[in-house]
Amino acid sequence: MGYSPDKLIISNSADELFKEAAACIAQYANECVQAKGVFSFSLAGGGTPKRLYQQLTSSPLIEQIPWASCHFYFGDERMVPHDHDDSNYAMAHKSLFERAPIPAGNIHPIPTDCDTAQECANRYAQEIGNLPGLDLVLLGIGQDGHTASLFPGTDILHEDTRPVSAVYVEKFRSWRISMTYPLINRAKQAIVLISGSDKSEIVHQVLNTDNPDVSFPIQGIRPLGQLSWFVDKDAYAG
Repeated sequence: MGYSPDKLIISNSADELFKEAAACIAQYANECVQAKGVFSFSLAGGGTPKRLYQQLTSSPLIEQIPWASCHFYFGDERMVPHDHDDSNYAMAHKSLFERAPIPAGNIHPIPTDCDTAQECANRYAQEIGNLPGLDLVLLGIGQDGHTASLFPGTDILHEDTRPVSAVYVEKFRSWRISMTYPLINRAKQAIVLISGSDKSEIVHQVLNTDNPDVSFPIQGIRPLGQLSWFVDKDAYAG
């Protein structure tokens, strides 16, 4: 049997995908705040989450989300300044933080101004490593099956103690900082957001492979709570 999420939502279009995922996140944020006064949310980078963040900060959801009680973290980051075009923080700042009434102290970016990537990872681990578990981790998937900066063949896949670690990604010849499986899988919920026909092949492989020798980093995502995949029909076409 292939890797199977607890919940699989297939949308007819990308627009519908972002609306459904955003509505789900807004509802869950309210439930968490009502239950315990705070909602902790780990963000993903890339083009697909950008459209989700824009949906969250558009009416009617922007008026419904308890922003002052929401804390935002990052699943991974590139070793570039926070105002760099490749920065996940920069994307989230433009599409989410600037558009919603979020207190500055509720935003927890991954530092990138250290001498080494591992030093930055250690600093972030000190900040968030003692969290009992994030309420929600948002993730995507690459065509090679990576998620966050957990890439095939990298040492970070075997990290079982550090909540955050540095990883050198050979195909990009660059260092990144990423949450590891131990931290991600302490989450109460995880959402994998997938859009576009270019993702259909990897979606098919991940969900349908029955070969025990074939594995992808995304298959290591097994949160304590519910794992939901939000997929549009183009991505699910395989």
